[in-house]
Amino acid sequence: MASSLARAMAARSASTSRVSSSSPRARRVVARAVVDDDTVLYFAYGSNMNVDTFQGMRAMKPTRSSAVVLRGYELVFNVPGLPYVEPAFASVREARADASGRFELECHGVAHEITSDEWEYLVRTEGSYDVLDVRCETYEGEALTCRTLSHRTLPNFGEQLASARYMTLLRDGARYHGLDADWIEYLDGIEAYEPVELDLMQRAALGASVGPTLLAAAPAAASAAASGLAAGDGRKALIDAFVETQDVLWGVNNTFFAPWMGGGGQNSRRK
Repeated sequence: MASSLARAMAARSASTSRVSSSSPRARRVVARAVVDDDTVLYFAYGSNMNVDTFQGMRAMKPTRSSAVVLRGYELVFNVPGLPYVEPAFASVREARADASGRFELECHGVAHEITSDEWEYLVRTEGSYDVLDVRCETYEGEALTCRTLSHRTLPNFGEQLASARYMTLLRDGARYHGLDADWIEYLDGIEAYEPVELDLMQRAALGASVGPTLLAAAPAAASAAASGLAAGDGRKALIDAFVETQDVLWGVNNTFFAPWMGGGGQNSRRK
C-alpha cells in the first residue's frame, strides 16, 4: 500500500510541474466566472442533454434547445467518479494534433438557452469543471457562440469507462433532441462499464484503504487549495483539494486494487 501511495503522489507531482502558461488548462476561464448577459447559450454534451436530468432533476427551463456540432473538440470520459460503481463522467477536450477520425475532431450536443442565473447555478453544481467559450454550429449552418464545461485530464485517472446508467442518459438525450444519426450510432457503440462483483474481503480492503489514502493525499490537496485560499475563494480551494484527492485515490486503485479486483473503471477481468 505504501509503495502504491508513493507512486500515485509521484505521478501527481510530475503532472503538476508540466502545466505551463501556454497549456489549454491555463487558457481556460475559471469555472466561477460571472456571466453578465441576460441569457447564455450552454453547449451540453453529457447527461445535461437528457431532458429528465436537465429540466427535471436540475429544474432548468431553457427557452430553446438546438442540436449543434462543436468542431475541434472530442467527447471524453475523464471526469473521475467512484471506482467499481460510477467510474467516469463526460467532458470535452481539444482534438489531438494526430486525430483523424470524424468523432475525434467533432462533438455533437445541444445548445440550451438559459438565464445567467441558471448558468451560474449550473457551474456551481457541476463542481470541478472549467468554463470554455466555444463556437458551435447548428445543423442548419447557424454559428452560435456558446459556453461549455471541460475537465482537465488527471494523471492517475486518465480516462475510464462510464456506467451503463450514465451512457443511457447521453443516448436518450441525443435521440430526444434529434442529433446526427451517425453520432447516435457512435454513442451506442461506446463500451459501458460492467461492475465487478466484489467479495467481503475485497470490500473490507477498500474500506480500510480510505484513511491511509486521505492522509497520503493531504499534502497535494493542501497545495492545490492554496491558490483559492490566497484569493479568499473557499469554494475553489475546496474543489481543487477534492480533485487532487480523487486523483490520488485512483492512483492507489490502479496500482494496488485493480490487479486484484479487476479494473475500477475498465472491464478487465480477474483471472
